[in-house]
Amino acid sequence: MSSVVSGRRRDNVFFGAMALAIAAAVFIGFEDSYFRAGLIFAHLPSLMVHIHGALFVGWVLLLAVQITLVASGHTRWHRRLGVLGAVMAPLMVIAGTVTLVLALRRNAVPRIPPSVFFAGDLLQLVAFAILVTWALRKRKEPAAHKRLMLFATIAILAPAVDRWPFAFMTSIVMTTAILTAFPVALAVYDLATTRRVHWATCWGLALYVLMVGGIFVLPALPPWQAFTAWVIAL
Repeated sequence: MSSVVSGRRRDNVFFGAMALAIAAAVFIGFEDSYFRAGLIFAHLPSLMVHIHGALFVGWVLLLAVQITLVASGHTRWHRRLGVLGAVMAPLMVIAGTVTLVLALRRNAVPRIPPSVFFAGDLLQLVAFAILVTWALRKRKEPAAHKRLMLFATIAILAPAVDRWPFAFMTSIVMTTAILTAFPVALAVYDLATTRRVHWATCWGLALYVLMVGGIFVLPALPPWQAFTAWVIAL
């Protein structure tokens, strides 16, 4: 019994630290353009961007609150609030896709080729949708559920990390390296505490690798370039 309690405490500390790290990554990336700009009062390109920002920041806050509720033993509130997460997730995918298309059409990120920008953000939304759906299906398996939810949130962190105002943030490779530290930390934690990597961590890592590989490979394919041009021309 004592080992079980000790394991739960370790989980609470680790997943709480991961939630704080994710929140910090988002805050640093959008500090000037969103948080210091006044959130709903920020001068953003459109109402859709405001909706998109509110949903995605709300998701990160919800993750932190849910982890805190579990750590404090309020599992009933955790389950009730989980309904909000189940509603928010599809709205995030829809709002994220619409915002992405609008950004693509106005050439919001001119330093990145349109096909790369489109593939990167769209694949992140696809990975997020898959992982959240899987996590909800595994909600009765706490160890798997929280790992899949964590991976889902990591999958959509790139836009925040890519905006870090540091001199060393010079390429997509650096962004990818920093983002990879999150899933690697989870795998290392599994090995350190149980001497094996949890199956949810393994599948999360596999999907993360596929997502990153797709971001590097998909934009180079002529059909994807043609599809990107078609979306811009719509």
